[in-house]
Amino acid sequence: LTSITRKDNPQAVVAVMQQMQTPLERIKAAGNQCWVALDRVRDPGNLGTIIRTADALGAQGVILVGESTDPFALESVRATMGSLFHIKLVRTDEIQFIEFCDDWKKQGGSVTGTHLKGAVDHREIDYAQGPQIVLMGNEQSGLSDALAGACSSLALIAMDGAADSLNLAVATGIMLFEARRHQLRIGNDI
Repeated sequence: LTSITRKDNPQAVVAVMQQMQTPLERIKAAGNQCWVALDRVRDPGNLGTIIRTADALGAQGVILVGESTDPFALESVRATMGSLFHIKLVRTDEIQFIEFCDDWKKQGGSVTGTHLKGAVDHREIDYAQGPQIVLMGNEQSGLSDALAGACSSLALIAMDGAADSLNLAVATGIMLFEARRHQLRIGNDI
């Protein structure tokens, strides 16, 4: 068990489980649901933390766009603290995701992406206007121009200190909290 778990004192329990993923075409915009979409997330610890945060805030799931790290990698699974078993995971490429965003918006949903050229302070967006997708860019290069173009609105996270950027998991937590804060204010039909 020590060699499998990479722990000095592993638990005396081992389980083998099927990896569950939701097909993108099964997702429909409805109610006050909120999804997190991640563009080319690379760090497994960040991904696990984002899955855990999405679970804690009542998001429906996490959509991985493009070449992303494995959500079932040891570091990712560990960082989820069990939330991996409560949250839907979707994998897709950029082209399919952009088509999906068009359909999502036609169904009354919104897609809010973070971008350095974001025209709106993240706190100024009305996330309560239907189902939401919070789209976060790659930590090093941000959203691609194509993904930014698929958004209903672009947000810039307000910062006042000397740092020029945030860790992806922290930035996602800020955005997701703001989206859910607006949505939960109008009811619990999520």
